[in-house]
Amino acid sequence: MQTLKIAVATAPFQQPIRQAVQTAAATGASGLQIDARNELKPSELSETGRRQFLHMLSEMQLSVASVTFPLRRPLQEREALDARIAALKQAMEFAFQLKARVLTTRLSDLPDDPDSRDAVTLQEILEDLSRHANHVGVKLAIASGSHDTQALSGLIERSSQGPLGIDFDPASAVMGRRDPAQVLRDLHRHVMHFQIRDALRQVDGPGKEVAVGRGEVSWEEMLAMIDDMNYTGWLTVRRSEGDERAGDSARAVTYLKNVALG
Repeated sequence: MQTLKIAVATAPFQQPIRQAVQTAAATGASGLQIDARNELKPSELSETGRRQFLHMLSEMQLSVASVTFPLRRPLQEREALDARIAALKQAMEFAFQLKARVLTTRLSDLPDDPDSRDAVTLQEILEDLSRHANHVGVKLAIASGSHDTQALSGLIERSSQGPLGIDFDPASAVMGRRDPAQVLRDLHRHVMHFQIRDALRQVDGPGKEVAVGRGEVSWEEMLAMIDDMNYTGWLTVRRSEGDERAGDSARAVTYLKNVALG
């Protein structure tokens, strides 16, 4: 199996960015994911600040694996649409400046009718964003979430303006009562980024995120599939819940390395 490129998302640590970087370094990961909306905004880091930040990461043998930009509203919602698109484009430019090559974001539910006004609007927005991503030099990856894989694949395949792909999240598949391995088989050709999250289904609800290795995701199968895919991108540990997120992230990094070693 090829050497894994493991990163950790720092925003869930809920720490000042410099402290979060130190926490990330202590997990044993070699990269980190920055939240450009809630953690480190492009406007908060001058050109000199960016150089200093990257120098600090270099000294700690870390790099920015990816940048994420969470949306508070559906991407295609008409209210504040121009501002939303402008913010995503700025986040792409910020990712490139931090030497990351992937920006991740999450869509709301996909329109049921691919010919509906909402669906056409969403496609046009993604075309515009993909064109900008191509111009900037990054890739836009949409979280797989609980979306129908055929609809999501169709959305991506209809884009012709630039790089557009999947930020694969096995935990969302579990919580959506689907087999993560099958979802990955359906989407593998579009995967540009891989989240390391685990989850358990619940009888009376959609499911619950748990520490990696304690849920229903078969990581031996996941890593074998990743190897078969010849995927060379980042695997980003993201512990979004729990009281020991930093510790759980560190244990997840160790767990993945142990599984990879067999």
